[in-house]
Amino acid sequence: MLLARLAALATPAGFAGLATVLAGVGAVPIPEAAWAALAVLLGYGPSGWIAPGGWRRRGAELLLLPAAYALVTMGDAPLRQATVPPLLVAAAATAAWVAWPSGSARGTRILAVALALAVRAAGGVGCSGEGTWATGVALLVPAALAAAAVPLSRAAALAVAIVGGTLPLQRDPLATLLGGGTLLALLALLPRGPVMRRIGRSWLPAAATVGVLLASLAPWGGISPAMAFPGAGWAAPAVVALTAVATAVLPACLSGPAWLAATLLFGASQPPPPDRPAIVLTAASPTATLPTATGGLYLADLSLTNAATVGAGTVAARVTLGDREFSLRVGIHTAEWAHKRADVRPVVAHPLPLSVVSRPAGLGRDAFWGVAGRVMGELPAGLTPALRRADGLPAETAVVVATAGPAVPTPPRDWGLPAWLLAAAVAVALLQGISRTWHGETAWVPWAIVAAGSLFSRLAVEPHRLLGERHAVDLALAAFLAAWLPAARQWLRRGRVFLTAASFLLPLAVATPHLARPMGDEPYHLLLLESLASDFDLDVSDDADLPNHPENLPYVPPPGRFIQPPSLAALLLPGYFLLGRTGALLLLALAAAATVALLARRARALGVPASRTALLAAALLASYPLATFATQIWPEIVGALAAALSITWLAAASGGPWPVSALVVAAVWLKTRFGLALFPLAVAAWWPDASRRAAVLRLAAATGAAALAALSFAWLAFGDPLDPLGRRRLADLVPASPSQALTTLGGLAFDAASGLAFSAPLLPAVLAGVGPLWRRGGRGERAILLGAALTVAGLLANVEWRGGDSPPARYLVVLLPGLALAGAMLLVRPRRWRRLAGLLVPPTLLVSWVAVTRPHLLVNTGVGGTWFADALAVRFEAAAWELFPSFLRASAVRWAFPLAAATLALFAALLVQRRPRWGRLLAAAAPALWLLAAGALVATLHLRCDDRIEMESPHVQRQGGVLWPPAGQMSRFRFANGWAIGTGEAVEVPVRVAPGATYAVAGYLLERAVAGATLDVRWDGGQPQRLTVAGAAPGVLPLPAPPGPGRHRLRLAYAGPSGGFAMLDAVVRRE
Repeated sequence: MLLARLAALATPAGFAGLATVLAGVGAVPIPEAAWAALAVLLGYGPSGWIAPGGWRRRGAELLLLPAAYALVTMGDAPLRQATVPPLLVAAAATAAWVAWPSGSARGTRILAVALALAVRAAGGVGCSGEGTWATGVALLVPAALAAAAVPLSRAAALAVAIVGGTLPLQRDPLATLLGGGTLLALLALLPRGPVMRRIGRSWLPAAATVGVLLASLAPWGGISPAMAFPGAGWAAPAVVALTAVATAVLPACLSGPAWLAATLLFGASQPPPPDRPAIVLTAASPTATLPTATGGLYLADLSLTNAATVGAGTVAARVTLGDREFSLRVGIHTAEWAHKRADVRPVVAHPLPLSVVSRPAGLGRDAFWGVAGRVMGELPAGLTPALRRADGLPAETAVVVATAGPAVPTPPRDWGLPAWLLAAAVAVALLQGISRTWHGETAWVPWAIVAAGSLFSRLAVEPHRLLGERHAVDLALAAFLAAWLPAARQWLRRGRVFLTAASFLLPLAVATPHLARPMGDEPYHLLLLESLASDFDLDVSDDADLPNHPENLPYVPPPGRFIQPPSLAALLLPGYFLLGRTGALLLLALAAAATVALLARRARALGVPASRTALLAAALLASYPLATFATQIWPEIVGALAAALSITWLAAASGGPWPVSALVVAAVWLKTRFGLALFPLAVAAWWPDASRRAAVLRLAAATGAAALAALSFAWLAFGDPLDPLGRRRLADLVPASPSQALTTLGGLAFDAASGLAFSAPLLPAVLAGVGPLWRRGGRGERAILLGAALTVAGLLANVEWRGGDSPPARYLVVLLPGLALAGAMLLVRPRRWRRLAGLLVPPTLLVSWVAVTRPHLLVNTGVGGTWFADALAVRFEAAAWELFPSFLRASAVRWAFPLAAATLALFAALLVQRRPRWGRLLAAAAPALWLLAAGALVATLHLRCDDRIEMESPHVQRQGGVLWPPAGQMSRFRFANGWAIGTGEAVEVPVRVAPGATYAVAGYLLERAVAGATLDVRWDGGQPQRLTVAGAAPGVLPLPAPPGPGRHRLRLAYAGPSGGFAMLDAVVRRE
């Protein structure tokens, strides 16, 4: 027991270690990191000691990872400080909730007190500068109240701890003491029994909703409700009181929806704010051009600095809209930004604007809420507003445009926060109604999440409203999963796998069209569908609408040619005809759900216990690639369904060989390369039971006929089956060199953007089940394994092994049934090293979350980067690409990472084989190990000196220029690529310089620059030095020596001649 308790403390210790590293490298202020670490230690230490084991505890520990991810990747301090506290509150509350049933009377009091202290610590930076007395009162009073509420019920104690811990009690410690004493007396007088338990359960959703909101505001000491919700009016508190009374007597299942309905009275939803940097107009720089309108609502938030003495009605700025000009006045449209600050409030000479938006300044005791006036209106598309500071303002007064632009959802989404919350509420209601889980003890959780989002959508506070908009889909998915998980657990216990999978995938299919625009081959498939639905033909030239949509030009093939086989469009046509793109995706989601059900059924027949079969289904749904290819228009999931059906029919030995053969032929019509994976299934269907000549002849004839039918139809219908556009030949299937074969194998396994190790960490582990599957499986299983070998062999010579601009490992998705059944073999009987798979759960869930909520980030565009490395590069201004293996560009860790990963896996397997207890400990410590790995990665990024910095890296700042080769170039990694700059354009590169190091820039010249070009080079804003270069051949140009070791900024600007360009590949360290 002691060892289990110590293992349970590993995750909070790992979080504390990560926070320490972030503080040490200066990425997070020390007080912020210290309070966050303290919150985790308080929230997870006592609960881990009381209830150290079980899957619920492991799930609670996983909830720490979003907070850690936010700390690591969010560089904007106000956004991070508004994000991390509510995540920590949710994680600590979950840890206390799951540990509660295991605690004694004394243990539950400890849990309540620890939770109250953890919640206070989550927003502890709000206590900065308040002094020991005020901070002590703010910590101890909620703890005492939570302990006093324990005898009432678990829900009551948690509600008191959450609300008490997030209220800004440090602002008035005397009133806190008096109010706390009164509440303690009241809690002591309240009766114990079922009535109070019912009330506590009914009010807990409201407490959780309010607690999340208050935690987000806690670093700035909270804000008055009138400023936060200016549109609430007097009706809001009355409705809250009525809801409190109603939920106390209504069935508990209605409390969540009731509290959600109450939030609707807090005013209308605020429009989505433009996510743009501020613009400052001064007397020296009085004009600015604002972003161009796109049609619809346009908004701007304006404030003034050093304007307290400016009178009401004074013209602050003038905005020009085409041929019209409007005046923006002080006290009506804008105001002094420090209007609410204690030293400004008594002397300010103008009132607040008509529409006020608050923004935080400072932290803790020094915090106050700055104000800005919001100006909104409908503007036609293409109109570019121009803003000019009024001449009559005092010289020291500046006009600050905090943000301006079209009020649209966060790109590339077309749904805003209110729409996502409405969709989530509908999905939650349907799930709880169908599964009858509305009476469960956690049924209120999804409603609390949606209610919290509803309050965020109504906040007239930035950056909180922007935060809600950015993470609208995360809130919606969290609410959906909170409702789906109890339903899935219930359905899987009953063996209803198809219903479980369909209830998960169908809502995702509905959501995906509003998450991202069509990607990869999707636009072409959609053009085919539109042509079939509207014109009843396959000519897409009249459906591309090139004058209005020139981006469709690459998807219009020459007459009589097809870019992709039209078979998939024909298959999805019924759904598209009814509901457009959403209808087509719904059909694919049903196909994926059927695949999961068939695989679960076959695993059960192969001897996997029922409980482990449910685990297999859950793993398929929770990991890439199933959900991705079930919600995007690619043929892979249909091919996977064909494979699963064929395996099932072969195992049943019914219907003869013809159904399997027909299915394989149809699948090849979808995609010719499916033949490598699926033709062995057709062969298996005709394989003779004995060595008889007639049977062998039938086998050969049937196989040849099937292959001929598939290839002939493909050739007649849409041209060369290898490539309808004639870019590939049969000879291209033979590797040109061993290095290409190694690159393909390494890339499929370990490439950070396309490899299985990074996109689906659990899938490489299932390879250990290939041997058992070959031995235990039937013809179908052996055939799909042979098909897998043929598929990989066919990719060895393919420079596009990554699958083009598509989600990772696309060419392997058709093999998903074989991989899933190989993984199922690992569940048949206990194996000591099987527990090590728990180490892969955190990264698997992270990638899956990103794949579902931000599908465009997983598309590999061939530049050699990946979404996580991009986030780290921007956050730490470091060449993070160099720490992730790439098989498309030069990479220092291309082979070092696979070697290290294989060595660690082998060592862990041997350790667990000899010491089984270590398997349990390592699985329990999985979140801790990944937190420590994140800390090590951050430290490496901070300390590592740069050897190579790619110009496409997102942390390189670009002033003009274009990606080269231009976007849309196939296999762009095969060209000398980078960033092309012309006259007046430049790049600025952050460089961490090693002692004594010098650098050069690699690239080449284009067009008129070939005859001779000049680059202006400067370090850290110093005097520019001119370098001259000529010639068209790629080369390396030595740069002036940097000022010294440490962090510097290198600026490279093209100085001429006009009409030429310099293609900059990378800044490289010279030997």
